[in-house]
Amino acid sequence: MTDRVLPLAGVYNFRHFGAYPLQSGGKVRDRLFRSGQFSRATEDDVQTLAGLNIRYVADLRRPREREAEPSHWVDHDGVTILSSDHAGHAEPPHMAFLRESDLTLDNIRGFMMQTYQRLPFDAGNKAVFKAGFEALAQSDVEDGFVVHCAAGKDRTGIFCALLLTELGVDPEAVREDYLMTNTAVDYDELAPRFAKRIRDTMGRDVGDREIRAFLGVEGDYLTTALDAMGDVSGYLRNELGLSETVIAQLHERLKTP
Repeated sequence: MTDRVLPLAGVYNFRHFGAYPLQSGGKVRDRLFRSGQFSRATEDDVQTLAGLNIRYVADLRRPREREAEPSHWVDHDGVTILSSDHAGHAEPPHMAFLRESDLTLDNIRGFMMQTYQRLPFDAGNKAVFKAGFEALAQSDVEDGFVVHCAAGKDRTGIFCALLLTELGVDPEAVREDYLMTNTAVDYDELAPRFAKRIRDTMGRDVGDREIRAFLGVEGDYLTTALDAMGDVSGYLRNELGLSETVIAQLHERLKTP
């Protein structure tokens, strides 16, 4: 287990993604966090989170996901929550896949690859990506920032990879940060519980290897997203519409000697 991971009882995959060295010298400021959703945060978790000076929360979940698992951040004064209602009440694609696919290992990996081609261009994701970058560009240097989705691995992983790449973190370190989900989460505990949930709610049995391919991350997934986006700087400017001023402020706010 890495010292980047904060072991919260009710929040999966909560960890730092700042403080990485920059290829040009210096490093990323250590006030950036990523995680899964927060609806099951315990009282001890809440106390730990209260000490992180969180001021911005980028919630990449769809409206239906947010309604099913409400975020505890909404009750905290001084915290700005960034989210999108673009998807309306449409069912998240992964739920339809779990219900309708034959759930073989090849089909699961194929679905994940298709998902990573789609995620950077989803209107809701783009809206929160942009809002998150703009919030960071105008934040104070001590303001804590959290980006999360449901599991903190796919949508969140792409956001973090974009930010770290733009700031100038070595590509291998960016990839290691993404892959850290596989060790930050206790899949020996989570995988059987998730399989039981699928069996109880959908009447479907899924093998352990297949469940782990769905719940975890693989390097090829991130590569697929990066290839679809092309040049990261171009994606930020042309697809998200970030201005040169915002980009410059990001570098100013998030880099330290």
